[in-house]
Amino acid sequence: MSSRFLTLTSRGIAATAIAAFAFFGYGCSSNQATLGANFIASVTPTTPRLVKLQPLASGGTSVTVQAVIYGPDTTLDMYSFDFAVKIGNLGLLHFAPGSAVAGGALTATTGQTVVATASADVSDPSLIVVSVHKTGGGAGDDVPGPLATIVNLTFTATMAGSTTLSIAAAPTVKDSTGQPIPTITFDTANGTVTGVTSGGGPY
Repeated sequence: MSSRFLTLTSRGIAATAIAAFAFFGYGCSSNQATLGANFIASVTPTTPRLVKLQPLASGGTSVTVQAVIYGPDTTLDMYSFDFAVKIGNLGLLHFAPGSAVAGGALTATTGQTVVATASADVSDPSLIVVSVHKTGGGAGDDVPGPLATIVNLTFTATMAGSTTLSIAAAPTVKDSTGQPIPTITFDTANGTVTGVTSGGGPY
């Protein structure tokens, strides 16, 4: 057997080995780590007229939280909600702009509309300023059942770790005459959003 044949054969074996290593090692993306997120509500007991953050859904890096008011109570005449949600660590969690969706706590009757907005405070981006209100005059709403959703808000985890999510101080609820409803209270305890990585590994 000639030395030329041996050299070509050796080169072929080496090339095959390199290609196989690339395919099974660096070329395989199915084992890359993925980031997910979830929200756990505070341990505050639910009572009528309490507003609290509760988990609604999660998928990928996104988690949707709903602000709900507990009932039943048919004497409230709710017309507007104004409050803020505090993100404990902006390095771990961002608010998804445009994600605010009004729930059923405020319902539009003839001549009314319901508007829900949420955006980061200009001076403090960790505060998400939320407003859910009716327009057009007329009566406000009660809570005929065990709870009613005020608004849904979506947040995005940017890395693994945990951060608090809570309702900030000085929230207000007003009735159809523009007067505050002092008997409605807001949860002051923290919920927790956790970003978790899964998968990954050397192969």
